[in-house]
Amino acid sequence: MSYSDISKKTLNYEETKEKALRLLEFRAHSERELKDKLKRAGAQSEDIERALDFCREYGFVNDAEYARRKACDLKNLKKYGKRRIAQELYSKGISSEITDAVLAETEDDEEELYALVKKKLGGDFEQKNIDKCIRYFIYRGYGVSEIKKCAERARGEFDEL
Repeated sequence: MSYSDISKKTLNYEETKEKALRLLEFRAHSERELKDKLKRAGAQSEDIERALDFCREYGFVNDAEYARRKACDLKNLKKYGKRRIAQELYSKGISSEITDAVLAETEDDEEELYALVKKKLGGDFEQKNIDKCIRYFIYRGYGVSEIKKCAERARGEFDEL
């Protein structure tokens, strides 16, 4: 018997529920994340659904609330734009309806992007540096036109000095 055969123990409902609660103890999970982790642990589909029903009933799993918190963290801590936030939520299994609702609540703060672009450019307005800055913020989920507008504004302020 190989090691992989030993690790493929199937979990019953109680073990599945306990595993779900242990996972939720450490951090919040989306339903899909939790479902995937329970499946990898060896739980059966019907036991996973029952455990998820239990977690939903007691408010341990709530995709809408999870998405709101995740979007807030990504915006405030990682300084991501709406496109990148949507991509991250999609990767966590959040539905497009919930993602759209959360993004509608998230305001675009052009002043914040301007401050970030100005800091990233650091007074160096060579085209190579501007292009690098644009790529950096595109990766973080901002639109090209927004970034260019902020870079031009920063250049204009720098030229005035």
